[in-house]
Amino acid sequence: MSKPPKAKDRDAQLGRMLVNIYETGYMDRNTMYKMSFLKGMAAGFGGVIGATIVVALLLWILTLFSQVPLIGHFTEKVTQTVEQAK
Repeated sequence: MSKPPKAKDRDAQLGRMLVNIYETGYMDRNTMYKMSFLKGMAAGFGGVIGATIVVALLLWILTLFSQVPLIGHFTEKVTQTVEQAK
């Protein structure tokens, strides 16, 4: 069983593969940069939307515990803060 390549060897191999892609004309550098930029924008947008949904669900769940003695005071403060921010 062979050992997995070290990170330095993997990086060098990846660099050689990218150079080969550019030299053979398979893909233009500008096209690659544009695609990478759009991929990053989509990932960032998806992360923001996902985080918004998670926070909204968390706040909704906290409002269900407003009658619990120890947690109720905290959830009321959070609810007031959100209402004031609107």
